[in-house]
Amino acid sequence: MDWYQQGDVMIKPVEAIPADGTRVGGSVLAEGEATGHRHVAVGDGVAVLEREGTLYLNAPSGARITHAEHKEIEIPPGQYEIGIVREYDHFQDLSRGRPQFATRPAKTVGPVRRVRD
Repeated sequence: MDWYQQGDVMIKPVEAIPADGTRVGGSVLAEGEATGHRHVAVGDGVAVLEREGTLYLNAPSGARITHAEHKEIEIPPGQYEIGIVREYDHFQDLSRGRPQFATRPAKTVGPVRRVRD
């Protein structure tokens, strides 16, 4: 099964949407943090559901995913889990005092040869 991505929105096929998911009004998958632009699913019978903080998309006839700043994508009929791609900033972790490297030295796996410049 293929995964789909538009900007920072990841669309992952699932076998089934949890039965106790609650329908969310509209078909917005995510809103932009800076611009307020929305990732929207458009198609016949499209429904967005939520369960325990995770969004799901039911697209029985497939869907077009639209956004003002991204190329429109088409996804085939199916059920999908919606995720948000997050950037990892290791410099921010360093500023919080987290170690940059492992706390114990790496194990040598063979002879080490010095090379002179």
